[in-house]
Amino acid sequence: MLGRRAVHVVRRGLSPKSLATFSKDRNRFYNDVDVVRAENGSFQIKLDGKYTVRTPLRKVLELPTETLANAVALEWDSQKKHIITALMPLSVLCFKATDKTIPDKELISHMLEFLETDTVCYRASPRDDEKLSNLENSRWNPLTDWFSEHYHVHLAMTTDIMLTPQPAQTLTKLDTHLRNQHPWTIPAFHDATTNLKSFVIAMALLDGGLSAEEAIACSYLETDYQIERWGEVEWQHTLERARLSANVAAAVLLVNEIRSVPQGQETLFG
Repeated sequence: MLGRRAVHVVRRGLSPKSLATFSKDRNRFYNDVDVVRAENGSFQIKLDGKYTVRTPLRKVLELPTETLANAVALEWDSQKKHIITALMPLSVLCFKATDKTIPDKELISHMLEFLETDTVCYRASPRDDEKLSNLENSRWNPLTDWFSEHYHVHLAMTTDIMLTPQPAQTLTKLDTHLRNQHPWTIPAFHDATTNLKSFVIAMALLDGGLSAEEAIACSYLETDYQIERWGEVEWQHTLERARLSANVAAAVLLVNEIRSVPQGQETLFG
């Protein structure tokens, strides 16, 4: 992709099999979609009044807030001839949060690997491209300053393409912060990180340092700079940005809704 500078490190990642949380897309088999209240106080999605939406592991999808349930129901109601899971990012996150096919500690570990090569920590050198260097500093410095102050950590910054490790204390603090989040939010943090291709941007997005629009702009800074110079693939970049916007919005909604649930109401979660 344009603007994604390479860093010489191999990221361990998660196996494709472990990331598979859906069966294949299928034909739409229902007409009506409704939200119903369950006996335990959670909300469920009903199709044609008789089919309850279940996760890939066949668990009933139980959602803790009506707002979240209505948003998931809207995704199901928006499907046309086929149920296309790629167009249902919020449902995907809720399925992952319910099924827990990947342990939270593995998702957190994978997120912290992104920090080791985070795009906002690897800047263009003024000697190589002064205009890009100034642009990155003007856009990203407020972000990294917020990040360091909010989490009380130091971020290692460089203009070298070789790997610059982050301090062990920084990694430990951030690991602890994530482990203290509600388990339902961890898939959203992980998806935001992988979609934005930046741990720093994703954390700022979900912890109040950036709006969704600002997060996407920060993520696409180098790409937009290259497009300004060389032009864009008309349909490709527009489609990619639209998908990113939908995925980011889903992560923000899920995290905000989970944080709105009063402590002690664990029966609301599937």
